[in-house]
Formats: sequence, structure tokens, C-alpha cells
Amino acid sequence: MSNKFKLATLSLLGVLALTGCNSSSDEIYAKPSNYDDPIVSIKDDETEIHNDILNIIYDSMHDGQVAAKVLEKVLYRYAESIFGSYDTYTAKGREEITLAEAATDATKVNAFIKAHKAYWLYNEDGKHVDDAGNEVTGDDWTPCDTERGNVTARWATISLRIKESMYAKATGGSYTKKHFFSEFDFVEALWKDNKKVNYAAAKNANLTPVLIDYQIDKEDVFIEDSAAEGFLHKAYYNNAASGYTYVQDEIIPTVYNDLLIEQYLLDEEIAAVRNSRARKINVIKIDKYSSFTNNADALVSDLVKAIYADVPTGDHVRTKTSEIEDHYKTLFDTYATVNKGLYDQIQANTAATAIVTRLQALASDIYEVKTFEPDINTQINYYNNTAYGDLIKDYEKFSTASTFEELDMTLYNKFTSTGTVTPEEGLNQLTIDIDQTKSITKDWFIQSSQPTLDANGAINERLFTISVANSKLEVGGEDDASGTDAELIAANLEELEKLDRFEKVNNVWQLRDAPEAKENKFICSINGAYFLKFEGRYSQDDPFKDIVYDDGSAYYIVNVLEAVKDNKVRAKGNYSYSKVRGTKFLNQVIDEISKKVAGTGSYASLSKEYWLKKMDITYHDQKVYDYFKDNYPDLFD
Repeated sequence: MSNKFKLATLSLLGVLALTGCNSSSDEIYAKPSNYDDPIVSIKDDETEIHNDILNIIYDSMHDGQVAAKVLEKVLYRYAESIFGSYDTYTAKGREEITLAEAATDATKVNAFIKAHKAYWLYNEDGKHVDDAGNEVTGDDWTPCDTERGNVTARWATISLRIKESMYAKATGGSYTKKHFFSEFDFVEALWKDNKKVNYAAAKNANLTPVLIDYQIDKEDVFIEDSAAEGFLHKAYYNNAASGYTYVQDEIIPTVYNDLLIEQYLLDEEIAAVRNSRARKINVIKIDKYSSFTNNADALVSDLVKAIYADVPTGDHVRTKTSEIEDHYKTLFDTYATVNKGLYDQIQANTAATAIVTRLQALASDIYEVKTFEPDINTQINYYNNTAYGDLIKDYEKFSTASTFEELDMTLYNKFTSTGTVTPEEGLNQLTIDIDQTKSITKDWFIQSSQPTLDANGAINERLFTISVANSKLEVGGEDDASGTDAELIAANLEELEKLDRFEKVNNVWQLRDAPEAKENKFICSINGAYFLKFEGRYSQDDPFKDIVYDDGSAYYIVNVLEAVKDNKVRAKGNYSYSKVRGTKFLNQVIDEISKKVAGTGSYASLSKEYWLKKMDITYHDQKVYDYFKDNYPDLFD
């Protein structure tokens, strides 16, 4: 391809010599005469990059950027031309509808879609079609409902990605100590790095560190103006009117460049997405604390009973998949609370208290309540042989030592952090450590980027081996068209029966007396919820406990929420998510999978080369030209 090159009057290294040294916000630095000239020109009749001028690069060089950043900025501008600007326009001297406006204003969405092909609906042959499958030609057409849905879905995706990125940046550094996050430290560090955040507001707010729960919902990262949830004050980072543009400057460009990688996958490496063996799972880990495992044994048995107590009422599955997710999230969270043994938390949770009461009725030594009185005014209750119980017994041994000879220095260091905190502070911190022990794993995973679960890797081995039936894990989705459920159940009844632990006898659902003869070896269905099955002790003692895996130190139950195969993520077909669950759900799944796949292999590098090939670039700067030629030689003749 042709790559025209024009040497700019001043190289990027020359810009560095013109940059002023004053560090104040009113800093003035010399600008070259070609400040408003383009740095690259992309020749594409249907693609226009706005504000693609040298001042973008010169201003970035003023912040210490290097030639590699030029590529990132060019890709970001190109991504904006594909997906639309997020919530501010970069056009110079012209109006542009932003993605935010298109997603929230019905009067603007159609014009936005017509200007951005990324939201168009295509058939398997790559033709632009409407919801009825009719090919769209010419300029006089109106976007269909699916295309408008694509806009709102993309807006929601990017908004969530921003929150996820902010969460990772905030909690991934030294701003979180012993599970407590200091927003002021975070804002101050960004401010010292010349990022555009509202340092003055954070300093004057007298912010106190907040506990970061390991299960925090990424949707609740930001504290909005009228909301109490979250731990980051959004106005500190995202208030363009006041000049606080950290999100616009640092987060959105990264999100957009990630979207380019994912779009590359969909354009050129779609097989990697379809064949990724993507799984959405919800896993509970029940630890065996100390050498006494009766508590854990009884607790996992009770959980299995609770799962099987959920008897079908009607068809093979529940009416809404979201109900299954919500039900098992609540159920698993409750059993995880009991497993940790934090007495006050269990007493404050009615469902958890009911579980403990049932278990205590089995034997006197199961979840046995003990009491330690540090002094006449204090009493600590705990459940024996739990994580919290073991902690309190250690604390009792440490605090009741009356002589130096009786003092266990290991316990002294444990409860005082080697003499740096009081024993009471140490006990409180160790209690929080127990509370924040990760007991639940819920997310999407792919075969090439597997979760860390059990010590033996046996769960992953089965999880990514299971053969995914066409009808499995999506029948009964909330977006089903009328009649789809009945059609799929009738066509795949035999396959469903191989998975289902319940059967209908005299029109009444009941648990099978024994496993179905042709039952699937890896997975079973319990009222529409799917669970991995494991061989060994449980299948021999009780065939209905084979949904539990024991790695020696903990028990695991794996609820499989989604399992993807090729024909589910195609646009059309009897088993496509678009038919069974709706196009919106299909797009959500593809977004999750492509995000995971994009983080593996060399797709980031391949994507850059792919998009650069799409651009017919004219270079106006020697350093930029040299960098592109050195790193992407295939682009040049």
C-alpha cells in the first residue's frame, strides 16, 4: 500500500526543546509555526478523524509523551471515528453527535448510527440488513431497533469499562492498606503526576479510608452527586466543565483502544471468539478450617440439600435466567458467611442464623458456641473450629499470658503487627482479613485464560471439557420470542433429560431415585441451574452429592451460568443467542468473550497493524515515520 511521507518543519524531539520548565497550571511554552497542521492524513471516503492536528501531539509531548504515544493517540482518534466520541466531541469547528447523546436522545440516535457503521446490523454474508433481514441500500434508510439497541449497549459497555478501569487503578496500588482504601492518597498521587483531578476538593473533604469489599459491584465504584454508594467521588475525576478531565484524558482512550482490539477480533479473528470455550461461572469455596472438618462437612451437605430443595414448578427450567443468577448469588453469599464463622455477621443475617441452627441440631460439636471474656466488661462469642473461632482461641492464649515465659512471640507479632499496633487493633484487622477472604468467584473465563480455583486444577479440567449442548444453558431466557422455549424443549427433550436431576411422575416433579442411565458425566441440571459434576467419594456415597469437589483443604460447588459454543454466538441460526435470548444478550456475550480473548496472545499487536493498514497515512513528522516503519515494516513498500 502507499504510505506517503512529508517531513515536518520541526521534529517531535525538537518540540522537547521548546517545552517550558514552569510546572504551574498557567505554564506557557513555545509552539511551532505548524501547530495546527495535520500530523497524519487518513484517506477514506467514509472515515474522518476530527482534530487530527499537530497540537494534539505537541500538547502530549508537553506532558512527557514519546513517539509510541503518538500511535496510541492516532488509534484513539480512529476508534472515535468508528464508535463515536464518548461524551465530548473532538471536532474542530463543527458539530458532532456523541455516543452519550445518541444513547439518551431518541432525536439524535438515527443520525449517529448512519454516521457509524459499527452499529449497523449485518447478516452472515456481511450485508447490511434491517430487523426483517432485508438488505439496506442507498442513503434513504432508517436504522432498525437492533441498531438502536447496539448504541445503548455500547454506551453501557463503555460506561462499565470506565468504572472497571477506575476500580483497578484505585485498588491496585499503595492506596489500599489492610483492605482500606484512601481516596485522598489516590487523588493526591494523580495530582502530583499532573493529572487533571480535583485535588483541592479531595483535600478539603476530610476523606476517611473506606473498606473495599472483595465482592464490590463495579457498577458501584463512583459516588454520583445524588448517590451514597461507591468509594470514588466521580466529580473529582470527571467534570469537564471545571477542567477535571482525568477520565476523558486517561481512561476513555485506553477503553477505546481496547475496543479496537476486540473489533479486530470480530473482523478478522472471529474463530478465536467462537471457539474460546467461554464459561460464565459462580463458584463457592467452603474452607476446612483446622483439622476439625465437621463444620465444613455439615455445611456443604446442607448447601447441597438447599440446592436440591429447589423443585421445578412447570417446565424443565425457570422462566428467567437472571432469576437463577440472583438466587445463587444470595444463596452462596449466605453459606460463605456461615463458613467464615464471624459470629456477629451470622447473628445479623436471618438466613445464616437459620443454617447454623439446623447444623447445631445434628451434633453438639457442630458450630458449637464458645465464649471468651477478655475482661469483666467484654465478652467475645465465637463458633468453635471456624476461621474466626481459631482466631479468638489464639487471641485468648495470647492475652491471658501472665509472664514473659508464657508469652508466645509468634502470637505477639500476629496481634500487634510486631509491636506497631495495639492487640485490640490487631484483632480487628485480622477479623477484617477473614471477612475479606475470597469465597466466591463469579465471572466470565475462557480456556486460554482460566480462573484460579482449586489446588489441583481439576475444576478447570472439567469446566473446559464439558460438551455444550445446543439447547443447554439458555432455554428460558428472559428475551425469548413467543414459542421459542417450547420448540427448543421439544426438539432437545432427550438431551435435557440426560442433564436433569428431576423427573415428572404422575405430572408431579420429583427427585430421581438414581442417576438417569444416560446422564451427562460432567454436568447436571437442577431446576434450570447447571452444576459441574465430579467423580469420587461423593458419587459413591450419594449420587446427588457429586456436584461437590474436595481438593483436600476445601469444598467447591460450581454453578455454570453460561457455556458458549460456536453456533450460539453467530448472528443467525436456531441455536443463536439472538434467537433464544435476544440480540441484546448476544451482544453482551460477544463483548465479554472478546474482552477476555483480546487479553491473550498477540492480538494487541496484530490489531494495531490491522487498523494501520486500514488507514492510508501521510506522515508529516520524521520521528513518527521512523517509529511506525521500525515497528510495523509490513506497512511500507
